[in-house]
Amino acid sequence: MSTLEFIVHVPHPGTRHAALDLALDLAARLQARLSGVFAAALPSAAFAVPEAITLQVQEAEQARKHAAAKTAWWQELLRQRDLHGDWRVGEGDLAQVLCLAVASADLLIVQRPQTREDAPIGFGSTSRAVFAAAKPVLIVPAAGAASVGKRVLIAWNGSLESARALHGAASLLAHADAVHVLDGSREQGPEGLAWLPPLDLPAWFAQRGIGAEIERFAPNGAPAPAILARAQALQCDLIVLGAWGTSRLTEMVLGGVTRALFRECPLPLLVAH
Repeated sequence: MSTLEFIVHVPHPGTRHAALDLALDLAARLQARLSGVFAAALPSAAFAVPEAITLQVQEAEQARKHAAAKTAWWQELLRQRDLHGDWRVGEGDLAQVLCLAVASADLLIVQRPQTREDAPIGFGSTSRAVFAAAKPVLIVPAAGAASVGKRVLIAWNGSLESARALHGAASLLAHADAVHVLDGSREQGPEGLAWLPPLDLPAWFAQRGIGAEIERFAPNGAPAPAILARAQALQCDLIVLGAWGTSRLTEMVLGGVTRALFRECPLPLLVAH
């Protein structure tokens, strides 16, 4: 069996934060490699103002050198948990750096911004990383979490995004104490158009030796509050779902499950687009 590899974004090298603590715990539980990534910000907008270029480049270079000197700090964190992994430092747009880092790994772990830098939803660095990454992303609330992946709720709607999130969560689900699935898929799409061939959920879980309780999900009101209420009632510590089944612009204008949970969910979210 191949070894899982997780990537965690470390915004302040030398300092612990909720996503890093959770990443360390999860990697130790699943015996995964854990690599930390720092991105020295060099936004493309800096080059639009010629007089700002020199200062921006100098600041990015200083940040990169400071972060590069934290290799020993990172290795000591891993040693304390008997873990292995690398310390990686990039320079440039944060979302691009994270997407490149996770391209050869299994899971990206990031902390949800406390500020509104990710609004309008879909255009901040966290949302852009989810949208562009080829792998699932675990989004950790700033308050952290006592555990993750022991009791999991899957919000399933039969979409391509849901399938990618489910597949990306398989390693966590195999070690979970309880897995609950809210099956909100429909036999037909809008205006009678058929969905893609439906996944046989009971068979998918059985083939992987995962015990899962599946229930139909058809909330009367907005789906996001209903998903969160069910997760809390079942004492779940993680929600798995596909992100942006509709376009990001549509969600920004009309609202949507992804947007609502990104902003309001107090639990970690494992999402994929």
